[in-house]
Amino acid sequence: MARTKHCSRTTADPLLLRLRSLRQQLRNEDVSALLVTNPVDIRYLTGFIGDDSWALVTAGRGRIYILSDFRFQEQIAREAPQVTVILRQRSLADELPRLCRRLRIKKIAISRDHVTLATRKALVKRLGASSLEDLDDPLIGQRSCKDAGEVRAIGKALAIQQKAFQETCQFIRPGMTEIQVCAYLEYRMRSLGADGASFPTIVAVDANASLPHAVPGRRKIKVGSMVLIDWGARWQGYCSDLTRVVSCGRMKPKLRELYSIVLDAQRAAIDTIAAGKQLKDIDLVARGIITRAGYGEWFGHGLGHGIGLDIHEQPVLARRANGELKPGHVVTVEPGIYLPGLGGIRIEDDVLVTERGHKVLSDLPKSLESTMI
Repeated sequence: MARTKHCSRTTADPLLLRLRSLRQQLRNEDVSALLVTNPVDIRYLTGFIGDDSWALVTAGRGRIYILSDFRFQEQIAREAPQVTVILRQRSLADELPRLCRRLRIKKIAISRDHVTLATRKALVKRLGASSLEDLDDPLIGQRSCKDAGEVRAIGKALAIQQKAFQETCQFIRPGMTEIQVCAYLEYRMRSLGADGASFPTIVAVDANASLPHAVPGRRKIKVGSMVLIDWGARWQGYCSDLTRVVSCGRMKPKLRELYSIVLDAQRAAIDTIAAGKQLKDIDLVARGIITRAGYGEWFGHGLGHGIGLDIHEQPVLARRANGELKPGHVVTVEPGIYLPGLGGIRIEDDVLVTERGHKVLSDLPKSLESTMI
């Protein structure tokens, strides 16, 4: 049997509450244990931020077991002292049956959202198909509602990214390329304490901004250019996500028109956010304003998405989204208009759903006048 390392410190309260909630879901599903393979889910449940490891959570009381190896032994002891570590001697798929036999687990649930076909085949070979039960990831919904500590972490990420953006606006000069602006912004976020960027930063100059997910290139900023910047910081694993448009001089009249429409749409949608509101209805508020202005066909993506340990989480604000907002949801609100050959306008903020309504967590200026740098 692989060597077992026991850690004696008790679980921190937020982690304990998360584990209790998950175990209740497992009992509701009549599942005796869940195999957790997604590194982000493992971090959420234990605090361990490494990879190439699996966690096993039983529906009853007891420790979480992490299957890992020597590379992460010391790291797990530091980050997740409350777990029991199984230092594997062979592959994860080979080690899991041994742990199941030890714990007398006859049937184990696996998440169809994260277990690859190859991994599932390996588990079937070693455990037998009847020993596995496919389950929708129970942590998707659980992670969507943030506790106070998670909200603080997102707020810290926002503070870092906003400061870095303000410094970058002072740095930007005509003649600089998208890549140069992107590199400076990400450097400043790191320097200010971020783990890194939440996602690949978007810096799009002039016509490139009509691409919602533009990749920074060698296009240069000119006098009169507009620049769309979509960026985020990650702090202690938690993501933030904002978009602003800036202009090196006065923005072109057509772009000023689009900016005003998008800003009106965003403000109206944010004003609508409250617990109990239907997800699709928030999207329809912004989409209705843009459509009535004649640009509905040029707003082709959803209004927003949840953020947390992943940059895209539940819930989703979109036309076909089902469900409603709940206290603790943190969502982006990011309407846009994209006209090929001219450019695009997108304005994005991060909003917390509260018991009494909402709170906008970001506070960068976004008036039309504030876009000039």
